[in-house]
Amino acid sequence: MLKNQFGWAHLGTFLLIWLGFTIWTYLIVSAEFDGSPWTDRRVVLTTVATLLGPMTGAVSRDGQSCCLEFSLRLLPWAGAFLLAGILPQLVRWPFQRGAATLRILVWCLGLTGWFAGGIVSFTHALL
Repeated sequence: MLKNQFGWAHLGTFLLIWLGFTIWTYLIVSAEFDGSPWTDRRVVLTTVATLLGPMTGAVSRDGQSCCLEFSLRLLPWAGAFLLAGILPQLVRWPFQRGAATLRILVWCLGLTGWFAGGIVSFTHALL
């Protein structure tokens, strides 16, 4: 039986993980670009695109074909992490004790896998 288990703890966890990866993305991208006229736009677009997980590498290079291809190859893997973090939130677990903690832990791992896909995509896009 499906039951929605998302709550304030999930939102807070999402915001903290997203903020951490957004700051990390900003630091990586702002250090990489050399001050060309497009630098500010690229830094802003890439930082905002952190929500797109593995697609942030492609965004940082304006969809350049090889970067887009690399990001698309990462997408199923990062998506699997995200899905693995979401699905356990929707099912009723056969035990009550520790279920909420386990749900948050799985949620954290799923989000971390998704957002880490963006950092991995930088290995191709920015090197």
